[in-house]
Amino acid sequence: MGPGSAGRRAGPAARGSGTGGSGSGTGGILLLLLGAAAATPSTGPSPCPQDHLLCGDGSCLSRHFACDGDRDCPDGRDELGCAPPPSAPPSPPPPCPPSSFRCRDGSCIPRLWSCDGDRDCRDGEDEGEGLCGPPRPPRACPPLQFSCGSGECLTRRWRCDGTPDCRDSSDEEGCAPPPPCPPGQLLCRDRRCIPAARACDGTPDCRDGDDEEACPDAPSCPPPHRFRCRSGECIAIAQVCDGRRHCRDWSDEPLKECGVNECLAGAGGCSHGCRDLRLGHECLCPPGLGLEPDNRTCHGPPGTLVVGTRHQLLALGGAEPRVLRGALKHAAALDVAIEGGALFWGDPSEGRIYTAPLAAGPAVPLAVLSGPGAPAGLALDWTHGLLYWTEPGSGRVAVADRSGWRQRTLHRDPRTRPWAVVVDPRNGFLYWSDWGSRPQITRGGQDGAPPEALVTEDVERPQGLALDQSSQRLFWADGRLQAVSSVGLDGRGRRTHLRDPRHLGQPLGLAVFQDWLVWTDPPRGSLVAARLRGGSSPSPPRLLAQELFSPEAVVVLHPDRQPPGPDRCRGSLCSFLCLPSPARGPGSAPFTCACPDGEHLAGDGRTCVTEPPGTPEPLSRNFSAEGNASAGDPGQPGGPRGAGPLMTSLGVLLPLALALGLGVAGRGLWRGWRRRSTNSISFSNAAFRKGPQHLRGAGPADTQWPLTAEDDEP
Repeated sequence: MGPGSAGRRAGPAARGSGTGGSGSGTGGILLLLLGAAAATPSTGPSPCPQDHLLCGDGSCLSRHFACDGDRDCPDGRDELGCAPPPSAPPSPPPPCPPSSFRCRDGSCIPRLWSCDGDRDCRDGEDEGEGLCGPPRPPRACPPLQFSCGSGECLTRRWRCDGTPDCRDSSDEEGCAPPPPCPPGQLLCRDRRCIPAARACDGTPDCRDGDDEEACPDAPSCPPPHRFRCRSGECIAIAQVCDGRRHCRDWSDEPLKECGVNECLAGAGGCSHGCRDLRLGHECLCPPGLGLEPDNRTCHGPPGTLVVGTRHQLLALGGAEPRVLRGALKHAAALDVAIEGGALFWGDPSEGRIYTAPLAAGPAVPLAVLSGPGAPAGLALDWTHGLLYWTEPGSGRVAVADRSGWRQRTLHRDPRTRPWAVVVDPRNGFLYWSDWGSRPQITRGGQDGAPPEALVTEDVERPQGLALDQSSQRLFWADGRLQAVSSVGLDGRGRRTHLRDPRHLGQPLGLAVFQDWLVWTDPPRGSLVAARLRGGSSPSPPRLLAQELFSPEAVVVLHPDRQPPGPDRCRGSLCSFLCLPSPARGPGSAPFTCACPDGEHLAGDGRTCVTEPPGTPEPLSRNFSAEGNASAGDPGQPGGPRGAGPLMTSLGVLLPLALALGLGVAGRGLWRGWRRRSTNSISFSNAAFRKGPQHLRGAGPADTQWPLTAEDDEP
C-alpha cells in the first residue's frame, strides 16, 4: 500500500451502522446484500468524486495514486489496465578517446588493434570486412610446407600429428581419425602407439604425457579446495576445522591448529607473504618469484623480467606487475639497453621496430621497414650501438644503427626461416635459430661473414634463443622436441637440460641468467622458470606468472647481462656503418666498413659509392649479393680487405696482360734479328731450299718447306 493510503480512502461502513437490535436478522441479511452490491461494480453513478477511483471494497482512492506501481486498493484495482511504464532511454556510453575504436557493446579498444587479425571486440567488429576489407589470401608457403589459417608455414609432417602447432590449431583440423592400435597397445594423443604396460608407470611415454593421466593411483585430492586426511580420505576444505569429524583419524580437527592464525607470529616464517588457511597457512610470493622447496622462501630469477605480451610490455619482479608500454598492436621481438634505459621491440603486423625509454616517454618508430611477419627476432649490440633482426618470410638477417637510418642486409636465403637472434659483442659473432627446410642453429660474424651451421642434429623447431655471458653457452628451446638444450659457442659440448611436455608445450621466448631458465608459453598465457642448479638436473619448472595475453618475448633487466667491452669501431672513419669483425687470428682487422644495399665501398675501403647504371653490383666476400665490405685496417699486408672482386680481378688480369704483351714483343724482336743475320744459298738441283722468309701460311715453328716447280725456276 502506498504512503498515506491509510488516510486517503473514505468508506461507507459508517453509514447505516445504527440498525436496531430488533431487526438483527434482517439487518444481517441486508448487510450481506450491501456487501455483495459493494463487491460488484456498480453501473450507476459512482459514490466517489470525479477525481477519485472506487476500489473493490467500496473505498475511494485519489486517481493520483493509480498506476503508480503500488497496490493501494486491497484488490489491486488501481493498478489494473495500466500501460507499461515507458522505459527510460539508455544513457549514452562515455566517448572513446580519439585514438580508440568503439565496439558495438560500447567498449573502447586502441585503434591499432583493429584489422590486426585478432578479434578484440566481443562481436569481432574490429575485424569485420566492412572495416578491414576482404580478408587477405594466406601467404603461399614453400613446397613440402603447410599453410596455417593464422598465416604461418609449417613442415607438412607436423600436419595431423595430434599436437597443434599453428596459432589457430588449423594444422589439426579436418584430420582423419587415427588408426586403431594393435592389441596390447595404447593410443596417445599424438597418434602414436605405446605398449599398454607402460601406462601409469610413473614415466611419461607419450609426447604429451597423457599415458600418465587418469591413473587409478593418481592423487585425486588437489589443493587448495580439497584436503587429504592422514588416514587416506579426501574431503572438502570447508569440512576442515568445522568441529565435526570427517576423517577417520580426526586429522581434520587438530585441537592445537584449528582456529589459530599462524601468519600473526612472524609472518608464519614466510619470506614475503602469508595467507592463513583453515588448517595451517601457506606462503605467497609476488609475481616473478617462486617458492623454494622449503615452501617458505621466495626466490626467482635475479633482476626484473620484461615480458612482451601481445599488446603490452610488462615488468615483473616487484610486488605488482608494472605496465611499461600499453595499447600496442603486436609486441613480438624485444630487447633492452640496460645502461641507457631504452626499450626496443618489433611489431610484425606493421613491419616496424620501435624504441622508447624505460621511464615515461613517447615511443618512436625507427626508420626500419621490414617485410610482412617481420621482425621475428631482435638483438641489441650494446657495445657498438647496433640492432640486428630477422625476417622469416624473406629469409633475411639485417643490421642497423640504433636510429634505424643506416641499415643493410647481411644475409638473405629464401630457403631459410631465421627466427630468434642473439649477439655476442665480446667475440663479434651473431647466432640465430632457423626452422626452414633444414632446421638448425646458425652462427655468423657480426660483419656479415658467411654463416655456418652450429647445430644440425636433433633439432626440429628451434624457437627461443639465449646467450649466457657467464658460461659462454648458447641455449635454445625446441617447440617440437619440447626440450631446452645448450651448446658451447664453438658448437661442442652439447647438453639437454630439460624435457617437459607439460611446461614446454610451445616455448617461444627464452632468457638465461646465472642458473635460471625463463621461457614464455603463448597458448597457455604463462611465464615459466626452472633453476639449473649447476651441472645437476634442473629443479621442476614453476609458474612465475599466468593468465597473460599471449606472452612471446622475455628479457632479464640486469646489468650483468650486458657486461662492458671494448668498442672495436672506435676511430673507424667508416662513412656508413662500422660492423665489428670476429677475431680470426693474430693481426686480423677489428672491424669492417659496410654500405647500404645497392652500394659498395670505394678504393679507400671506407667510403660508399654507387655503381654506374647498367653495371652489375659486385659480390662481396663477406656479404651476400647485397653489397660490399672492407677491412677497417688498410695497413695490413695484402691491401684493403674486401675492396671488392673488381679490384681483385684487375690485380690478376693486368699482370697477365703485361706478361703476354712482353712475350709478343720479345718474339717480334727475335724474328727481326734472325732475318737480318741469315744468308741465302741456292742449289740448282736441290729439292729443298733454306730461305730467309717463311712461306705465307706456314707453321710458326717450321722454317723448311718443299719447293714447287715455279719456285725452282731462276
